Amino acid sequence: MEQTVPLSELGVGQSCIVAGLTHTGAMRSRLCELGFVRGAQARCLMRSFSGDPSAYLICGAVIALRRQDAEKIAVLRNG
Repeated sequence: MEQTVPLSELGVGQSCIVAGLTHTGAMRSRLCELGFVRGAQARCLMRSFSGDPSAYLICGAVIALRRQDAEKIAVLRNG
């Protein structure tokens, strides 16, 4: 079984599959609405100069997430 890592650990250009969320409440609902659901494919497109936030491609949309939010999204790396 593969080990999950936080989305925030993905390097630019790396792809992953969402394994789950540890967020609760409104933030969890919002991330699900944006496409961060189990089984969804995502890719890290870029990081800001300071390293926070990062941009991710998911469900055909580019979403910027702060590190503190991306740390609560568990993913399996694709490559």
